Amino acid sequence: MEKKRALQLNIYFFSCILCYLFLFFHFSFPINIHLWVIISTFAFLAAFFDTYPIVLPSGENMALVMPLFFTISTVYGEFAVLAVSAFMCTILCISIPKKFKSHLFNSVQYSIASLCGLKVYLLLGGIIGELDLNKSLPFLGYSVVYFCLNVILLVTYLVIAGRGITKDLLKVFVEKKNVLTYFTIMSFGLLMVIVYQQHGLTGLMLMSIIMWALGVSYRNYYKMFDHFRDLSTKDELTGLYNHRYFQETLKEQVDTKEVVSLLLLDLDYFKTYNDLFGHPKGDQLLKEVAMLLSLDCPKIGTICRYGGEEFAIILPNIESNEAIEIAEKIRTRVSNHPFSGKEHMPSKKVTVSIGVSTYPHTAEHKDSLIMHADQALYKIKYTSRNKVHLYSSVIDELKTSFTFENKEEDVLQTIKTFLTIINSKDRYTYAHTERIMGYAEELAKKIGLPEEEVKTVRYAALLHDIGKVEVPTDVLNKQAKLTNEEWETIKMHVIWGEEMVKPIKELSECLPIIRHHHERYDGKGYPDHLAGNNIPLLARILTVVDSFDAMTTNRPYQKVKSFKDACEELIKCKGTQFDPDIVDPFIQVISETHPEQFYQAPLTKAI
Repeated sequence: MEKKRALQLNIYFFSCILCYLFLFFHFSFPINIHLWVIISTFAFLAAFFDTYPIVLPSGENMALVMPLFFTISTVYGEFAVLAVSAFMCTILCISIPKKFKSHLFNSVQYSIASLCGLKVYLLLGGIIGELDLNKSLPFLGYSVVYFCLNVILLVTYLVIAGRGITKDLLKVFVEKKNVLTYFTIMSFGLLMVIVYQQHGLTGLMLMSIIMWALGVSYRNYYKMFDHFRDLSTKDELTGLYNHRYFQETLKEQVDTKEVVSLLLLDLDYFKTYNDLFGHPKGDQLLKEVAMLLSLDCPKIGTICRYGGEEFAIILPNIESNEAIEIAEKIRTRVSNHPFSGKEHMPSKKVTVSIGVSTYPHTAEHKDSLIMHADQALYKIKYTSRNKVHLYSSVIDELKTSFTFENKEEDVLQTIKTFLTIINSKDRYTYAHTERIMGYAEELAKKIGLPEEEVKTVRYAALLHDIGKVEVPTDVLNKQAKLTNEEWETIKMHVIWGEEMVKPIKELSECLPIIRHHHERYDGKGYPDHLAGNNIPLLARILTVVDSFDAMTTNRPYQKVKSFKDACEELIKCKGTQFDPDIVDPFIQVISETHPEQFYQAPLTKAI
């Protein structure tokens, strides 16, 4: 393949040389010594500017070769263009022989584009040797044709070289900034023609030297400009883009109304790593992770440090499925990397959890895109870790499962908003809800309930704590023991939750579950002190899974238990707090679905 490609490139270069020689002899005519001096001077200046371009603040180069060719072509015509390009190529090949193919290609490109531009210049009323500033059309025609031919020749080269042409590469050619830069450079051609016609070679050389000297003088300024620009957009530790740049770039991408996926990544147990090895080692870990992210992120992606141990990757024009594949590659690479000290971490390795969300499929604007990726991330942070999760909404699932009236749609949207508020008020409640949805669904299947009841308990688990939106945040997150008044407020959340969901007829089956999921089998629960089988079966299921998750997760008012200890507590409370017929099947579910945690130490706060 490589040999074939090299042969194609050689054929292409040979064709360019033949084309060039044909044009050279076609336009050749006897010239005097004075014109040879002029051609040699232009060739020297063109070679000099091709080698030492002016550096722009953007980091791009601005070569004055194009305006020089505009000047020589509009003042002396076709032969002068070919002669200057031949002399320029010769000078460059002598000075930098290793790049002779590049010099040859550039020289042919300059000459062909200039000759075609000159033809259009003449067709639109331009006259060789007479520049009329009142006629802008010939100049514009020359510039447009020159630009288009440059793009065509470059694309042809890239195709033959096997580098491929992508939509994003073509966008670069027509990007507003690049087009503006090109026409700015070409405008110097008008200035050069005027200076040359008024002051000859001396004026042209003086102007060129002054422009080049200014470019050299400002290079240090541009470097300083780049340095301060990096300080405002780059994270000092990792070298990635910072949070501010992330917000600006994501907004720009969403504003295009095209598909954009977002990955939010969080290092698992990073606090544990810092506690074990110290912050300098933690910083080194972040640098290594930043390096690994760049290996699997597509070129069109933007990697940012979101904050702390969190990273974000913006993936424009990438759908959810492809974004998940990219995220999985990153997760696998991080998990398999030989980080220093990984043997002391849980599961004997450093891992990362990744949440994925895609605009416009799962988000309506920038903020919801971030929020949904964050929710997807924290769902796995609180349930498993070292996984990739695509955001999904049970509310959206409800909309596809049932037919709602307009008023019910509004209430459903309000409930979705309330769930978001709860998530922002109390991260525990959100993660708790996600976990017990899974527990309740598995338990319902285990005891053989029909599919409709499995769905009902799943939806009830989602909504069971919706009433907590009415509980003050300071009470919800209180670290100390609750007062009697505060405890009564907390207990009201089951009644408030029932009232919120009541207007939705399709969810009527969930109402008794929401109201009674804190009842006890012995009748000492709340709010109605129901006992035994008077408590709805699905509510009894929710009572068991809710209590288990409360025991195995950090809560402000109690110590966390291991899965094994929590199961022993369930057994101890059979017949008093819990339905005896529910406890044993649930313990089987836990042992089957979470065997690695069944005998593991309690969960810690480090997430």
